[in-house]
Amino acid sequence: IESNTISAPKRFGMSGSERVLLYQTAIETGLRSGELRSLTRGRLFVDRPQPFITCKARSTKNAKEARQYVQVETATKLDEHVRKKTPGAAVFTLPEDYEMADMLRADLNDARTAWIDAAKHDRKEQKRRVESDFLSVANHEGETLDFHSLRHTCGAWLAMTGVHPKVVQQVLRHSAITLTMDTYGHLFPGQE
Repeated sequence: IESNTISAPKRFGMSGSERVLLYQTAIETGLRSGELRSLTRGRLFVDRPQPFITCKARSTKNAKEARQYVQVETATKLDEHVRKKTPGAAVFTLPEDYEMADMLRADLNDARTAWIDAAKHDRKEQKRRVESDFLSVANHEGETLDFHSLRHTCGAWLAMTGVHPKVVQQVLRHSAITLTMDTYGHLFPGQE
């Protein structure tokens, strides 16, 4: 999806590379779309040994400042992305809230099309891909992708890698561990 989106045309006012960086940041941090919308260059601390970004309390659901760590690779990309922006400038040129899911779904659809087309010389494999729900907007259980799904991916991946539930709670800033466990408990290794 990354290489396909980077080369994709501008969509909803965002270049392909900016959209990839947005999705990567959303998955790594678990930030909500409104929190990502509030990010400014001055809230990026990407030149640290452990780079992080912060959201002001007025922008978060729990009304507490959020400090979310990012991978060094992501920090480098964020730094390059905002290098010529003023400290108060928005990190991302986001579309309206109601268009966020449409943008993500369009990129996902393009990625799915490319994935299916990559198997065009193997009819059996291409048929398998067409029948699969991989990279589909809706899966076999009827769950539909929206922008908040990226936040859920953050929590799910943390749980599946064996991160302690309290860490998942802290990263996602859940008010109670029961919310974390009710949502991701089945994904922690050994819980089956």
